[in-house]
Amino acid sequence: MNNRYLAIADIVGRVFICLYFIPALITRVIFIQQTFARDDLTSIDVVTIAAKVASVLFVGMICVVTVTRLPPLRSAESMEGYITAMTGTFLLVVVAGYLPPVEISIATRSIGLALTIIGLLASVYVLFFLGRAFSIMPEARTLVASGPYTIVRHPLYLTEEIAMIGLIIMNLSIGSVSLGVIHWLIQLRRMVNEERVLRATFPDYDSYAQAVPRIIPFTNAAKLRSPA
Repeated sequence: MNNRYLAIADIVGRVFICLYFIPALITRVIFIQQTFARDDLTSIDVVTIAAKVASVLFVGMICVVTVTRLPPLRSAESMEGYITAMTGTFLLVVVAGYLPPVEISIATRSIGLALTIIGLLASVYVLFFLGRAFSIMPEARTLVASGPYTIVRHPLYLTEEIAMIGLIIMNLSIGSVSLGVIHWLIQLRRMVNEERVLRATFPDYDSYAQAVPRIIPFTNAAKLRSPA
């Protein structure tokens, strides 16, 4: 892909991401304000508000890193990489906002909300380190190998999946579990696509990948210690 097309695609991507996520950000802020204004707040309402605050931080951080990110050095050559990235991103949105509510106990809902909060706040932390290298599409901007990226190569997918599990618990059904499994398989494919681009761009990526596991923490260290 030539540099001119890559630059145009990057601008379009920035605009699209902001146009999509800013209304979602506003909607969440309005929900928090309206819920706080109620006189009959329960403990589960407070936890729900905490989850919405975590989602505001997450969505807001996405907008910030999108606007400030570096221009891409390289992107995927195949259309499959882009389709997979879009599907993985917006399938999470479907689970978060469009699955029909189900009757669950307060304890189950609390567990789901807790996992969602943990996953979203951890995602904000990862985005802080990813910073100007952030991209939804399989693109290379700069190689990040600090903070959570010393534990796994794709910490954002790991933390997002924790939030996804929480959302599935709160909308527990065969449909939501099936979407969750499909989402994880798509995320695994996204990792492969992104690593292909990173390897082609950064000569140091192979040595980094040998030292840091893809998604399950500490597995590479055990492998390196084992006898050949």
